[in-house]
Amino acid sequence: AHPAEFGWIFASPITPPDRRPDSARHQAALRFEQVLLDLMVELWRTRPFPVPDVAELSASLREQLTAYSAAIDGRLPPEAAHVFLSCWIRLYGLLCMEVLHQLDFAYTDMEPVFEECLRDLVAALGLDDAAA
Repeated sequence: AHPAEFGWIFASPITPPDRRPDSARHQAALRFEQVLLDLMVELWRTRPFPVPDVAELSASLREQLTAYSAAIDGRLPPEAAHVFLSCWIRLYGLLCMEVLHQLDFAYTDMEPVFEECLRDLVAALGLDDAAA
C-alpha cells in the first residue's frame, strides 16, 4: 500500500556510514534480520533441514558463511546459514520486485507466485505442508 515508503526503507542503497555497527540503520537491519533468523534457528534445532556440503561451496563463500555463523554466535552452522540466507534472499527479492513493480510485465497477480515460492521453500527446508 506504500511503495514509496517501502522503497525508502527497504530498497534504498546502504551508504558506508550506514554500515557502521553503531548506526541506527545497521541496528534496525539487525532487528529485522532477527525475525526470520529466530524462526530458522528454532527450525534447525527441532527439525534440521537439508544443507549443502560446505566443502563443495567456493572458498570465498565458505569463508563468508563461517564469518556470518560466528557473527550470529554459531546459532546456525555455516551450511545452515547458507540455507537461511538463500531463503531470505528469495523472499526479500520477490517482495521487492513486487512492490517496485519489476514483474508487472509478466504478472498481474503475484499471490500465486508467492504461494509457489513458499511451497518451494517448504520443500527445500524438508517440511511437508502440514508442518509448514
